[in-house]
Amino acid sequence: MTDFHDGPQATPRTRDLLDDVAEATDLREGREGVALVLRTAFRAGALPLRDLAKLVRMPLPVLGAVRRELETRGLLDRGQGVELSEAGLAVCRDTLGLSARHDPRCSCCAGRGIVLDAALESVVAAMAAHIADGPPVDVTLDQAPCTPETSVLRAMAMHEAGALEGRDILILGDDDSLSVALSLLGRAIGAKPKRLTVLELDPARIRQLQDAGERHGYPVEIVPHDLREPLPPELHRRFDTFQTDPPYTVDGMSLFVSRGLEGLRREPGLPGFLSFGDLAPDDMLDIQARLTDMGLVATRIRPSFNTYAGASILGSVGQLIELRTTKRTRALTEADASFTAPIYTGEVRPRERRYRCKACGTIVLVGAGEAFATVEALKEKGCPACGGTTFQRQHVKTAY
Repeated sequence: MTDFHDGPQATPRTRDLLDDVAEATDLREGREGVALVLRTAFRAGALPLRDLAKLVRMPLPVLGAVRRELETRGLLDRGQGVELSEAGLAVCRDTLGLSARHDPRCSCCAGRGIVLDAALESVVAAMAAHIADGPPVDVTLDQAPCTPETSVLRAMAMHEAGALEGRDILILGDDDSLSVALSLLGRAIGAKPKRLTVLELDPARIRQLQDAGERHGYPVEIVPHDLREPLPPELHRRFDTFQTDPPYTVDGMSLFVSRGLEGLRREPGLPGFLSFGDLAPDDMLDIQARLTDMGLVATRIRPSFNTYAGASILGSVGQLIELRTTKRTRALTEADASFTAPIYTGEVRPRERRYRCKACGTIVLVGAGEAFATVEALKEKGCPACGGTTFQRQHVKTAY
């Protein structure tokens, strides 16, 4: 067998400006990532950086570095957003061979493959009211609730896959309030789940989900549970499908999906739904390899399906991966053992932030391993020196 990179090569391509930009920004997607940015800007025209990040599925800091490099080389006009210069247009035409300015994405569904009709506007409105009344986000748990529309779209995707009506559904972590969306959608279209069980760690989210169930009058079982601990025995092999939007780390994903598999009946062909960040190819390979180790097959991947109110560093979007069990499906966790490896982003890739107290000027470090894990915790407790509660973030230049 010949390795992909070691076999006989076609006629070498001359190194060009796109290679230089990829190297200068250490872009994991390489030259093709730079080409994607230019191609998207060519087709879409001038647009804000945040909107471009969603289209090319890159984190904002990474795309910002690429933009700066393209501006330095004269391919983009300097401004608030992203717009190709005449030189940039020339590169698109001469180097990439582009001519058509037509955007091929569906104008109705934005590439998601699902459209919510007018009859479901009331469901989206009810979700908006529910989410607006939610507790503060706990970033130490990688919480970043999706938008009301996304929660309903995700519920509709499960219905489309035959994973809603008459099904026993297990949700592992629910800061997105998908249990509420499934219940409201099921009632609206007459496709109610048979059983709906949620495993949730955050006490504030648990209260919100319980209140919603009582307010809207639908049955939902909320189980307070840390998924690093074994699944409660009474939930083993009881469900037809699972859904999870886990911490955005490989081990976090593996843990949450494995706990979902522990809850599924032992049958091939059962559906599972995994929401995760849009990733560079090498990172996505790691995720797919872990899913393959679990004996799961991805039957559909919907890039940028999920939109999040937070998670701006990720471009506020993420993919929805539809899975099916096979005869070789197995959980990678031990059903009777705790999981001790780090799973949250702050644990795996800790970032230290510096905040200056506006009252006394004291600099306070915030992050994993510090006295204050989040700025919210710092504000609640007050400045260690003077008790002040107003702080200013101290930005540090980052080299890309």
